Amino acid sequence: MRDYVIVGLGVLPLWYILLWHRGLYEPRRGLSRRGDESRKLVEVSTFGTLIVAAGTFFWREAPISRLVLLIFWLLSSAGLALFRATLRKGLAELRKRGFNTRNVLIVGTGTLARAVYERFRDDPETGFHVIGFLGPSVAGLGDHTPPNLGSFVDLHEVVSYRQVDQAVIALDRDDPADPIKMLHDLHDTTAAVRLVPDLLGLRTLQAGIEDFADLPMIRLVESPLVGWSQVLKHAFDFSVASIGLVLISPLLAAIALGIRWTSPGGAVLYQQERMGLDGRLFSMLKFRTMVPNAEAETGVRWAERDDPRRTRFGALLRTLSLDELPQLWNVVRGDMSLVGPRPERPEFIRAFRKQIPGYMLRHKMKAGMTGWAQINGCRGNTSIEKRLEYDIDYARRWSLLFDLKILVLTFFRLFRDPNAY
Repeated sequence: MRDYVIVGLGVLPLWYILLWHRGLYEPRRGLSRRGDESRKLVEVSTFGTLIVAAGTFFWREAPISRLVLLIFWLLSSAGLALFRATLRKGLAELRKRGFNTRNVLIVGTGTLARAVYERFRDDPETGFHVIGFLGPSVAGLGDHTPPNLGSFVDLHEVVSYRQVDQAVIALDRDDPADPIKMLHDLHDTTAAVRLVPDLLGLRTLQAGIEDFADLPMIRLVESPLVGWSQVLKHAFDFSVASIGLVLISPLLAAIALGIRWTSPGGAVLYQQERMGLDGRLFSMLKFRTMVPNAEAETGVRWAERDDPRRTRFGALLRTLSLDELPQLWNVVRGDMSLVGPRPERPEFIRAFRKQIPGYMLRHKMKAGMTGWAQINGCRGNTSIEKRLEYDIDYARRWSLLFDLKILVLTFFRLFRDPNAY
């Protein structure tokens, strides 16, 4: 027991350092937190537990049970996430009731300023209270909006005498005002200042601000799978896919025999070139469900309902999505993930990337066997635009818990997908 107490006392400063290093003690009022904080907490708990396990491995005099470490990791991850969620919920309720609020002045009266105001208005739990706008006019901002408190030249006076806690500069691209001059005008005030770049109409992914050697950079497109996130997702994919291949090996053998028996003369597995992460091409595996050389006469085209090229057994495999099972090997090899945007053929992508703005953003995530778009009905010959919206939404919301949710939903919808053909 004494050994566990000593280890426990050592864990406290270790966890504090790790949480501080991941930015989990920074104020997060108004920041997007969906899945991000929970993911960081699990990363901290995982990394910390590995450090403890490594340390106790070399501490021969006090061996610590590996089962205890596993239980500790589970309790630490769940406890931190639950505590933070409860704390955030309590603070949100207080702010919605008018406590711990901050007065916000929106500098601008154009389209971007209206969009910023709507975000504050629709999210009262952040505690930001917009007291007004500053600019030429509030025409087009709509009824029941806060008042126009003056023109841009009145910025310093309004911020100084209206108890403004935060000034949000939200200027349209064609606005002649100078945000740098505004920042200089506010240097001798205590107001926090934020600048919202006019990116309306542009598709972004993981957009944000970075400090690179004291040089601020606006990040517009970035994969969410970097650092620990990439390691965790790859480890999860590899372990689950490997175990899955072993468990379903009898089913895979039975399907292979069925294909050989019902459609002799062709290969059991079908390899097809697809595009994956960062535009890299790979050979995706599927059980063959069509007659041999099915595209020899028709060329490359979408599969369609009641496709005459399918074999009878192949139609059954497609309906149950069993033809996709060999892709578990693609996951083990690292070509694909269990969850992600479904990979598409390069022949189709050449057209989509020209016709649909932002289409290539989906390739900032590793291609998946199933995805957020597929469980929402975007499978087969359905809207590419709608599918892209779900794929980008998945990338923005990614977490291991979100992956687990999609896998569970995939299992329950496996046998009743009308677009599986």
